[in-house]
Amino acid sequence: MEPLIHFMIPFAALTLYGMDLRKALPLSLLALLPDFDVLFFVHRSFSHSILVVVGFMAPILVLAYRFRPRLYSYAVMALLVLASHLVLDVFAGYTPILWPLYGYSIWIQAGLTVHMGSSPSLALRVELPTKPTTFQPFRGLDAPLFTGEGLILSIMLLIPVLLKAYYK
Repeated sequence: MEPLIHFMIPFAALTLYGMDLRKALPLSLLALLPDFDVLFFVHRSFSHSILVVVGFMAPILVLAYRFRPRLYSYAVMALLVLASHLVLDVFAGYTPILWPLYGYSIWIQAGLTVHMGSSPSLALRVELPTKPTTFQPFRGLDAPLFTGEGLILSIMLLIPVLLKAYYK
């Protein structure tokens, strides 16, 4: 999944939930963190595991709850934002979402196809292919920061956010 969508989905959700834009912006940027593994020439690595993300966030959640209760809800939101990245990726390609408990990367493939003809029909397809998880370094990576589809989806998500802020 492209970075623009990873950012825009939690940003739209947080702002439409009622969070102030100045707070939603930095929280939504956290959704990009799992892809920083590319700086180490590996992609979809352990940073894409929900167990690793929860393990990383657990002490932050406990400390916020214990010592800064008013920040606890932001810590929970941060966990949800990070998790949104993993959920989006597991629908876009093989993702080690359950690593190290499960040594396979998972890809959820789902679709509903309509056939229009002499005999109209619907075909539901849900597949869960897996492959062994290996964190292999790459020599180079060409990946879009955004695509045309991602750009228009992001604009469509941004419009209600801006309208809500304008008419507030």
